[in-house]
Amino acid sequence: MSTQGLSIFENIIEQASVLVGDRRKGTQLVGMLVALVFNEKRGGSAGFIQAFRNANLGHVVASWLGKDANCSISTNQLESVLGPALLGSMASHLALTQTTTLEAATRILPEVVGALAQKGHLPNGSTVPEGLRGLVGGIGDFVGTLGQWGWGGVAAGTAAVAGGIRVVDRTAPKLAQPPRKRTSSWLIWLLLLAAFIGALLLYLGYSKQQPVTAPAETRAPVPAATVEQVDPRLRIDNTDGKVAVTGQLASEPEKTRLMEALRAAFGGGNVSGDITVDTTTAPARWMDKLIALLPELKASGIKLGFDGDKLQVDTSALPEDQRIALSHRLRTEFPSLRMSGLWDKAMAALSMLKAGFTSDDLVKALNLSTIYFETGSAKITGDSMETLVKAAEAIKAAPAGTRIEIGGHTDNSGDAAINMAVSQQRAEAVKTNLVELGVAAEMLDARGFGQDKPVADNATEEGRAQNRRIEFTALKN
Repeated sequence: MSTQGLSIFENIIEQASVLVGDRRKGTQLVGMLVALVFNEKRGGSAGFIQAFRNANLGHVVASWLGKDANCSISTNQLESVLGPALLGSMASHLALTQTTTLEAATRILPEVVGALAQKGHLPNGSTVPEGLRGLVGGIGDFVGTLGQWGWGGVAAGTAAVAGGIRVVDRTAPKLAQPPRKRTSSWLIWLLLLAAFIGALLLYLGYSKQQPVTAPAETRAPVPAATVEQVDPRLRIDNTDGKVAVTGQLASEPEKTRLMEALRAAFGGGNVSGDITVDTTTAPARWMDKLIALLPELKASGIKLGFDGDKLQVDTSALPEDQRIALSHRLRTEFPSLRMSGLWDKAMAALSMLKAGFTSDDLVKALNLSTIYFETGSAKITGDSMETLVKAAEAIKAAPAGTRIEIGGHTDNSGDAAINMAVSQQRAEAVKTNLVELGVAAEMLDARGFGQDKPVADNATEEGRAQNRRIEFTALKN
């Protein structure tokens, strides 16, 4: 694997480490996912893809290979492919909860497959690319236990040494058979003839005692219908402390738990509406955090709508400071959801730009915004798209001749060259999205600065967070 390919995996490991909260565990998780892709006993990379096709998810894994628009996969879908037993084994080896392991694997696996893909295809067979064998070697005896869950191990030929651990196939060797004594051929024939005569006599005697019955009709078993899970839905509207709730959840216990939490937060007489229970509905993975947040949703006018992994927010009835505070709280509590309707200082500033504003007024408002990316990548998160839509509207209304530099910046963690590349990719991603939203390409210049222009102290996490930014600058002619 090329140096460029290895740098991609460094970014993936960084992303995994953030999701599981530990660098070593993040590295091991990536190694496990690589091992699953090249699992010999499931047919190597071809078998890996077939496992997704068997779950009607072939189009999803194909998109990761770059053959189509990139598709996300839900935790339920990934669990249906890998199985809870395998996920439990992964969680046990990582010393993490199964939920954390599943959620992290769901986010990381598409990145792993995409990084391994070569011209729309995974490398053939079960041979781990040489540059990644240390990752597989770093997961200890996990490879050897894969067979317990129907996933087998990585091919013996791909064994790798890392940290004194050698990854090998655990298939037991066949024992040599002892030589058998030869039996005279006439004796064998005599025994076979005696057995035939005995069986014939038994049959004739049995048939005389039994009535003749028509043979029973044999029907081919009817395959069980595959039921696809639908997304959980929930809408909460608070009007003067009176809460109306509707939606669809997976079970009565889940519904009961939510309704009891709503009555506890708002008062039993203030909660109306009902929730449908349908067992084909996926579990609401946002439920725990929503219930914990209910006491903070008492302001009149708050409306929340959950639909699978999407969250629609309406805080337009709240004062400006409350809108910004609640939007920040929701973004913090539900980072994996695609959100719309959030409000921040940039949204407010862009909305207040008056006709005839200057390029300096524009960049001052733009720089109040925060563009979020997937960790270690240049993929913009869904909750940032609304900010870009508003930014595009303002840039398109800017005076003729306006040119804006989109600067990508990182903190000083990791390799400086990689940071420079990531910052350039992120700046280009912002430019690409703004152009797609109708901004003229010649108005924008994307430039990566890496870690060279910090605005805060990299010695603290808060400082590093400030240094990871997109900064807009008005270019003067």
